[in-house]
Amino acid sequence: MNQKKKKLLLILGIIAGLFLQFISIYYSSTKDLRMASGVGIAIAALLFSACLNKLCCMSREKEFPEAVRQEEIEFHDERNTQIRNRAKARTSDISRWIVIALAYANFLVRGAVWMTLALIGVFILMYILDFCYTEKYQNEM
Repeated sequence: MNQKKKKLLLILGIIAGLFLQFISIYYSSTKDLRMASGVGIAIAALLFSACLNKLCCMSREKEFPEAVRQEEIEFHDERNTQIRNRAKARTSDISRWIVIALAYANFLVRGAVWMTLALIGVFILMYILDFCYTEKYQNEM
């Protein structure tokens, strides 16, 4: 798809996001449509921001092609890849303990049992996935 078609689609996405946002806000006062209105607002905000971001990126690529190429090279550099992987591992460690802390807090405030069990399930799933990927990468290397 050429640049003009992409740009037109992105602009139409921005307009559609704004239109959906206004419709959702208009119907938010109606009791029957309050839930659908909230979902519409979320989808509209996502559509608007994603299209606007992609449009800005396309503009930047057109204006500064050399800088974009340099950033692409730096992004795929081995050292930067290791730094990103280490940061992801640290983030995974932190988020794992936040999930179990949320489960514990939900249990202490006598929240819904399904929520506590779901959070504990996510915590266990994170450890299982961590183990599986560790085994996979050890076998590959």
